[in-house]
Amino acid sequence: MALQITETRGMFSVHGELNSSNANILNRHMSRFISPNNHIILNLERVTNMDKCAAYALRKLYLKTMQSNSILSIIGLQNQNILSVMDETKTTYILSDDRI
Repeated sequence: MALQITETRGMFSVHGELNSSNANILNRHMSRFISPNNHIILNLERVTNMDKCAAYALRKLYLKTMQSNSILSIIGLQNQNILSVMDETKTTYILSDDRI
């Protein structure tokens, strides 16, 4: 399944596979909305598969957001499809404990 990004009321939901071929697309898309005035919510609950490159790309987005004093909440701690890769790459710390 191709990557699809939808936005509803300030929450961006990612649908499909997140991998090395499309992780940079997600980063570029989300970077347009990063500013100290925006609270961004990125929902990964509907990601069906993720590779290590995508996990590192999400970490890069998270760090970029922190450096610009913006707020990024990444939801996806309950998604078993991505949790093993996030554990393996030690990037689970970027996932928010909140669930929407």
